[in-house]
Amino acid sequence: MEEERVRRIVAERLTAYRKRSGFTQAELAEKLNYSDKSVSKWERGDGLPDLLVLCRLSEIYEIPVDEFLHEGTLKRPASVRRKRHWLISLLSIGLAFLVATLVFYLLTIFGVPHAWLSFICAVPVAAIIATVFSHIWSGILLQCISVSVLVWSLTAAVYLFVLVLAQSGESNALLFSVAGGMQVLVLLWYLLKYYRKKTNQKGK
Repeated sequence: MEEERVRRIVAERLTAYRKRSGFTQAELAEKLNYSDKSVSKWERGDGLPDLLVLCRLSEIYEIPVDEFLHEGTLKRPASVRRKRHWLISLLSIGLAFLVATLVFYLLTIFGVPHAWLSFICAVPVAAIIATVFSHIWSGILLQCISVSVLVWSLTAAVYLFVLVLAQSGESNALLFSVAGGMQVLVLLWYLLKYYRKKTNQKGK
């Protein structure tokens, strides 16, 4: 990039992020321990802030440092993105239980026995939804927790279906033994992912 273009882009981004955050130039300058004249100079494109200032601004606005060099739509702060991700996940899980409620209602109307099992089905479905979203948006800990919940909720659902519909509890011990083995494998897998991530970070 040419220096003039870089200054223009950085100036535009600095101004846009400051205004979106509701800071005046004086308020931002106070946070940075700089004068408001320095902030004004950066936003006019008459100069560039140094790397330490850009790092501090990235912390204030909760965005990556390289966002100040990109044109286009402003990136949402990390906290806003996390809230949005949680909201989408909770709405999706809520939808699973809403469907279960509708199924329960219909089964009750038609006199189908054990209609309450629709709610039991909703639990592993909700765990699947949580697992998918945690692997898209979250870290290794939440991924491990969501998969563990899926293993045990699915085990409990199968247990209840066998117990209620087949009226048999003979294989229950084996069922929970299998679930316990799967849980160990899940823990080992995510421990491996964690140590791989740490190793890659050290390599960089």
